[in-house]
Order: sequence, then structure tokens, then C-alpha cells
Amino acid sequence: MLKKEKPYNILLLMGTSHGYGRQLIKGLSAYLAEHGHDADFEFRGYSEPLPAWVQNWKGDGVIVRDNSPETFALLQQKGIPSVTVNCMNHPSDLDVDEEAVAEMAVQHFAERGIYHLAYFALSDPYWTRKRGTAFQQKALQKGYPFFSYIRHATDTAPFSAWPVAEQRKLARWLQQLPKPVGLLAAYDLHARQILQVCETQKIAIPNEIAVLGINNEEWFCEMQHPPLSSILQNGLRVGYEAARLLCHKIEGKPTPSLPLLFPPVSVELRRSTDVIAIQDQDLAEALRIIRTQIGTGLQVNDIVTQIGLSRRTLERKFKQMFGRTIGEEILQERLKQSKILLRETDDKIGVIAKRLGFSSHTHMNHAFLAEMRITPSEYRSRFRFDYE
Repeated sequence: MLKKEKPYNILLLMGTSHGYGRQLIKGLSAYLAEHGHDADFEFRGYSEPLPAWVQNWKGDGVIVRDNSPETFALLQQKGIPSVTVNCMNHPSDLDVDEEAVAEMAVQHFAERGIYHLAYFALSDPYWTRKRGTAFQQKALQKGYPFFSYIRHATDTAPFSAWPVAEQRKLARWLQQLPKPVGLLAAYDLHARQILQVCETQKIAIPNEIAVLGINNEEWFCEMQHPPLSSILQNGLRVGYEAARLLCHKIEGKPTPSLPLLFPPVSVELRRSTDVIAIQDQDLAEALRIIRTQIGTGLQVNDIVTQIGLSRRTLERKFKQMFGRTIGEEILQERLKQSKILLRETDDKIGVIAKRLGFSSHTHMNHAFLAEMRITPSEYRSRFRFDYE
């Protein structure tokens, strides 16, 4: 740990009631602990009023994730360096890369053979509209039909508490969507409403509607029926970089161009999107083999043998349906699994390469550079924080 002659005292004004907020706190505290600084904060909900003690707080800087006018008035009054993080209706220094979220969602559905896409938001503040617009643009760029339903409300009440007319309106919209359809909800809590409606309307999930949330609040996703797939945001990195940025401001050091945008980490797959919506059973089986046997050194001929078609026939069908070869699909799955292992394990890169069937450590490096424009080592350092 690098000790300063005088540690900074940092005020953290952010909710801790949601998993993402707690991830931010964890990333922030990692940086502050590493550099010998202190933080003052209080466990609170995202929209709760400021604690009374904050009015008289004295320190070196503030990190904010809040929408309250009272909070921003306080920042002006104190006149000290500040950093804003993911403020839903206020310009933020660090924010979610919504285009990357949308790209990940579109790709997730396309990998399952789902090319009709829909977006749902339970309420309509600025951030839900921004997220929906990014998803719509990515879908239309791919030529996929797109549908949207944004409930113009400020509350996030469960579907059972909605007025009957509103319940019927959403139910009709879901029934009329072309099937199968991939539906992205603005947030995990919003996805719950869709799951509830589909249950009451006997709409099959994921076969008719595959539902994907955002933020991966694990306990919440696991308790849904069926369990909810969700996009995992990188709150740890955002928090860490927010603390770094604030310390640079306090010290008068140069800072990067703002805002800093952070892509998501991965889709955490659960039953709500665990489907391959492809009528051709040979192609569906080929995809299933790739996803379940990627760690066995899988080669194209292994798939051909298991399916019982000629390689030429299977390659032609695969290319017609997906626009890529079987070998390219295998490589994409290797890269996808390698990113998970780089983030979530301490395995050496050579071990990961061998485990996933890359011909060598060098082959994995070249594939990563071509796809991600960074090396596996750079990817690991970007998405993981390990502190002694």
C-alpha cells in the first residue's frame, strides 16, 4: 500500500441498496485503500435524502451517484473537487457504455437464432430512453425488426399492482410480438414484470420470448421464474476509476477526456434466454455441441461426425444461416469462454489457451488482438482488480 503524507478524506454520496452500488463502493474502496486514503459514507438507498451530518462535512473531495438537486447544490456550496458516476438524470464523469450494452444484447440473441428484438422499460426517465435508443439503433443496423414498450410512469410497482387497463395493454403488446423474440429489459427489476405477464398469459419463456435483464443482481435473478439471464456491468472497475479520477483532480493532475464510458463484462446465462430458436435441427445441434464441448479441443470434424452430415453440407447450411463458417463459430466461442476465465480465475494464459483448444498461447494472443485489439493480459488487467 502506498502511503501519503496526508491521506485524503473522500465523501461517497451513493446508494448501497442495489448490487451495482455496492460494486461501485467495493471498487472505490480498493483504490482508496491501495493509496492510503479514507472515505466517509452511509449505507442508504439511491434516492434517500442526504444525512444531516453531510452539511457540515469537511474533506478533500466527493464522489456522487445521486439525482437529488439538494446533492448538487451541496457540491456547489462546498466548492471542492467532485466526480459524478452513473447519475441517471445528470451529466456524469463516468457512465455506462450503452452502445456496448446494446451490442452485447443483440449478439446474445443472435447467437440463439433470435432476430426479432424488443425493449421494455418499467418507467421512463432519461436513462431508460437512452438505453432503449442504443438497443434500437444496434438492432436496426443489423436489419432486425424492433419493437418497444416504455411505460410512462415514475413508480416501479409489480405488475399485479398495476391498473387493470395497463395490465391488459402490456399483455396485448407481448401477445402480438412476432415469436420467437428477444426482449431486453432496461434493468433486472423491469424484466420481472415481463416474466410475470408471460406467466399469466401462458407465453413460453424462453421459447416464445427470451428475456434478458441488465445489472445481474444475482439473488434477484435466481429467484425469478424462470431464473433471469442478465448483463453484468463492471461496477468494480467504474468505482476504481472514479476514485483515481477524483485523486487526480485533487492533486491538480491532468485528467482524461470525459465522460469515461465503461462496457459491460458479460451475459450471465440463466434459463430465461437458454434456448436455440433455430428450426434446422442439424444447425441447432451444431451450436449445442460448440457451446457444451468447447473445452475438449473441439474441431470441425468432431461436429461433422456427431451430426452425421457431410462437412460440405453442414458448412453450406451454417454459412447460409449465420453468415460465418463453423470454424469461425468455434473461435468465437473460445474467445467468449477465454474472457470469462481471464476475469474469473487466476489460471495462466497458457493454461487457458490449452484448456479451450487454442493451438498455442501465441494463437490465443493473435486471436484476441484481432477481435479485441488488446492482448489477453491487457484484458485481464482491464477487467479485474486484485489487491493484497
